[in-house]
Amino acid sequence: MGGLAPSGWRRFQPELWLALGALCVGGIVFGLMRLTWPSTPPPELGQRLLQTSDMLLALVASVLTFVTAWPFTVGARREDPVSVRHRWRAFLCLWGLFAAIFLAWWVGEWPGHYISDSRASLRVSSQFQVDPWLSTFWGIWAHALHRATGQFSTTTLFNVLVFSVLLADFFSLLLHLGLSRKVGGFFIALVVTSIPLGLLVIFVSHDILNALLRLGVALILLRAMVRRTLTGRSGVTPITLPALVLLTATATFLRGDSLALVLYVPVVLVLSRQVRLALAVAVLVGTVGLMQVFRRGVEPRLIVFWPEITQRYTLSLLLNPLGFMVTNHYFTVDPEGDKAVMDAVVAYSCLRDRYVLEESPCYWEALHPPVTPEKMAELKKLYVRMALDNPALLFSNRVITFAGTLGLSVRAPPPFIFGREVADADVVYSAEGARLLAEHGLDPAKAPRALARFTHWLRDASWTVTRGRSSLYFPWNGVPALLLTLWLVSRWRSLPVSAVTAGAVLAPAFMVFLAAPASHPSYVTDLWVFGHLALPLAWFEARVLRARPAVQPPSAGGEGGDAGALDVAPAHLRHNG
Repeated sequence: MGGLAPSGWRRFQPELWLALGALCVGGIVFGLMRLTWPSTPPPELGQRLLQTSDMLLALVASVLTFVTAWPFTVGARREDPVSVRHRWRAFLCLWGLFAAIFLAWWVGEWPGHYISDSRASLRVSSQFQVDPWLSTFWGIWAHALHRATGQFSTTTLFNVLVFSVLLADFFSLLLHLGLSRKVGGFFIALVVTSIPLGLLVIFVSHDILNALLRLGVALILLRAMVRRTLTGRSGVTPITLPALVLLTATATFLRGDSLALVLYVPVVLVLSRQVRLALAVAVLVGTVGLMQVFRRGVEPRLIVFWPEITQRYTLSLLLNPLGFMVTNHYFTVDPEGDKAVMDAVVAYSCLRDRYVLEESPCYWEALHPPVTPEKMAELKKLYVRMALDNPALLFSNRVITFAGTLGLSVRAPPPFIFGREVADADVVYSAEGARLLAEHGLDPAKAPRALARFTHWLRDASWTVTRGRSSLYFPWNGVPALLLTLWLVSRWRSLPVSAVTAGAVLAPAFMVFLAAPASHPSYVTDLWVFGHLALPLAWFEARVLRARPAVQPPSAGGEGGDAGALDVAPAHLRHNG
């Protein structure tokens, strides 16, 4: 890949007015959010949530303003072949297309599918609380949007708009740099006609926001790799590393499997010769530091101390493989001792008789509190011994559970409520859940009838054969997405750009394979999405990018070069099929 790039971007001094302008936007948002505070102040924890959610929304507004303005102001003075300013018309057209399609899903499936976790998020948000079990960061973010707009379903609307931005940026970049319009149009058609993508992006869950952040990390790495290929210098710009640190750390606030990116990002930056080792270590330290600020500084101020939370989270990860090995008659030299250890934490009879592979019903129905560190220490020792004595059983459990996240099990819960419109609300949501949704005006009957009938039919017909009805089973098969991602990573020598991008999706998916407590397709939403992007990305790199000789710019590479660098769009690139 050539020598390590000069560090010219370090000499860059960002214009003060751009940063101040972004801060002013954040300040305005912060001031407007103060107007939404209730007239009767909530308890102390509720007031802290109000302050924190105001600051988070203001920070997001500032960051989005800065990132949006950067390519057209400061960044416009520097040569950057992947900048959106060279392709803003294509970007806006594609964004409009994707937004229209996924907004149709959002409107047709209004107000979204409120499974148990979604209803719990709505309940705690309306009570000015957060629940660490559902992700404290998600609770802060959902409460901020809920209070700012008066509708909890704005959380999914935000996801739809951001998802459309990511897709538009990806396809407009490839088309601008030379991908055949026929090839690009074909894969764009596959995206907009995908039933799983339409249903996943409107799913009311922190899993979706987490997936969007991980896709953002992947696209930033894609930009950096393409920039390096075209310029012959480092693809890192003044905003690349801060963006990677911010997105990676935030993703870890939402789901533990995103921890894979904490190591992946700095390692791949070094191996692709984008930065030196010292700077990669700084990225790692910055990410971990930001995580600690949130975990130790922000989160404890918003939650009621619960000494069992850490033990219960660990237990939720262990119950699935434990139940699988119990029901499959695992090998042990001390069955009675094993039973006593398990029975001290969870009813052994539940693991033996009511275990469900794709879920963990015993966690909700058969625990023996308190779940103390001493009990969990004994259970973890037992789990390690069972895994060492029965590796084939453990591997089978992981394969079958992960297959459920790819839609290959009729018992895996879909990211929607099957037949929601014809079912009894008290049965679907429980009586309390139905009252909660009614209080907040979340009534599916408000969706436009013609559009709703169409999306409902696509939704129910796309899932596996259930309740005696036929289905279009193939849309919910995520194996092609997994295989394509694995294939791209395996081609790291011949397709390095695609491999680095695919690795950012595969690394968290591998963590899901190792530790997923249940089979929910939303766990690997980014993998489902990347399955639609893998082939056009590989096609682009093999047929377009590799055919271009590296172009040496007159100044330091990327947007971080000297201010006098020429802003030359890559007009020499012709379209290739």
